[in-house]
Amino acid sequence: MTGYKQGEVLLANVFASGLGEMKKRPVVVVGNEMVVDIDVLIAPVTSSGARTSFDVEIQHWEAAGLAKPSVARTSKLHAIPLNSIIRSLGQLHDSDLRAVLAKCKELF
Repeated sequence: MTGYKQGEVLLANVFASGLGEMKKRPVVVVGNEMVVDIDVLIAPVTSSGARTSFDVEIQHWEAAGLAKPSVARTSKLHAIPLNSIIRSLGQLHDSDLRAVLAKCKELF
């Protein structure tokens, strides 16, 4: 058991496809606790602003431990290994988590 929960905002080493290297980036856990074992299902978080209808603006970004206004990119869901997680930053507000999970559900 890792203790990571759905809606938790983490700082993790993730692959930056445009750069071809690993970068420290915030992510939000979208998988529920039943699927967290050696990997965690996440949505990347960025301060670059929304680009698609699947980018969810995080309204309560400061309370979630983020340094800047941010969006969760639900169209870029992927699994990351537990050993890539650096630390927890915070937890999404319930309304932000509901919005992120609703967009995830639209994908499937």
